Amino acid sequence: MTAATPGGPTPPQEEQPNGAWAHYVPHDLKYNSDFEDALMRAVLDPDAKQDGIRVIPSDSIEQPEDGISVRANDISLQSLPSIPEEELPIPLDDPRRIFASPVAGVKLTHPGGYLEGGPGLDPSEDTFTDFFLGNNSDVKSADELRIAIKKDVDSQVEVLKERLRARQQAKERNAQIEKELKALMDQHSMELKVQNRIAEENARKKEARERRKVERAGG
Repeated sequence: MTAATPGGPTPPQEEQPNGAWAHYVPHDLKYNSDFEDALMRAVLDPDAKQDGIRVIPSDSIEQPEDGISVRANDISLQSLPSIPEEELPIPLDDPRRIFASPVAGVKLTHPGGYLEGGPGLDPSEDTFTDFFLGNNSDVKSADELRIAIKKDVDSQVEVLKERLRARQQAKERNAQIEKELKALMDQHSMELKVQNRIAEENARKKEARERRKVERAGG
C-alpha cells in the first residue's frame, strides 16, 4: 500500500481504516476535571487565536496553502491518528491536534472531530443532518447553507462558552468558600491556642498559690 502523508492526497487503493469514525458521543467519555479546566481556560481566554490547519470544503475555489490549509478530499485517512475511546479526552497541547476548530484556542485531531480528541460521530449514527435541515428548510442555495451552518456553529460555540463560564464561576465561588473556611479554621485554631495558653497560665498561678499556702502553713 502507498504510504499516506498528513494532508496529502488519499491514495486510490486506500481503504477507510478502523476508527475512522466514532461510535460514541462526548457525554459517553469519562469525566476529566483537568481537561475541563484546560478547556475552560482556552475557550474563555480573550486573547485566544484560531490555530491549526484549516480544512477547505472540497467544492471551494479557495486554493490550499501548505501548512495552513488543506482541501477536505486531499486529507489521507491513513494519516489521521487512531485514538481509542479509552484515551479520551486528550490534552489540548497533544501534538496529534493539528486541525483548526470553530473554537479559538482549541485544535482537533481529526477534521470535524470532537473537542475531546478523536474523529466525529459515524454518519450512519448521526441524526444532526436531518435535524439541521428540518430546522433550515428555507435554505435554497449553497451560500445560504454555508451561512446557516456558520450560524449554527457560532450558536454551539456560545453554548459551550456559557457552560464554561458557569464552571469558572462555580470554581471561583468554591475557591472563595474554601478561603473563608480556611480563615475560620485558622481563627478557631488560634483561639484554641490562646485558650490553652490562658489555661496553662492559670494552672501555673494556681499551683504557685497552693505552694505558697503550704509553705505558710508549715512555717
